[in-house]
Amino acid sequence: MLILTASVVRADAKADVLAVLNREEDGYNSYDAKGVAGLFATDADWWNPFGVHLAGRSEIEAFLTRLFARPAYRSAKNTSQIVFEIKFLNADVAVAHGYEESAGQIDEAGKKMAARKSHYLEVLARTDGRWLIASEMIMDEK
Repeated sequence: MLILTASVVRADAKADVLAVLNREEDGYNSYDAKGVAGLFATDADWWNPFGVHLAGRSEIEAFLTRLFARPAYRSAKNTSQIVFEIKFLNADVAVAHGYEESAGQIDEAGKKMAARKSHYLEVLARTDGRWLIASEMIMDEK
């Protein structure tokens, strides 16, 4: 069992991690692939619920640039605000779980998708005083 004391995790660490996660959400909402990718470590891993796995910040940025350009992807609208729970493994590693709902997305074939209930599992690491996303997995409830 891991127990963290106040001396292990800075008091403002949770706010710092949450700020990164909020900037990520803002980047998705404004279709800013470069801004979102800049929040990831250079060697980050990223998975989505459709079987796409990306390795590294540059792959993430290239994929998101293509994704954000698709009108079908842009058709989706959040129907809830994303909520995050954050746990610290140590002073420099945090795990975040997020949840949100969206509706109206159209798939690549032009078919309207069912409303989505998406879960996010993100690992963030602090390097040189900056929190970056080291790994992200997006999962949908079925």
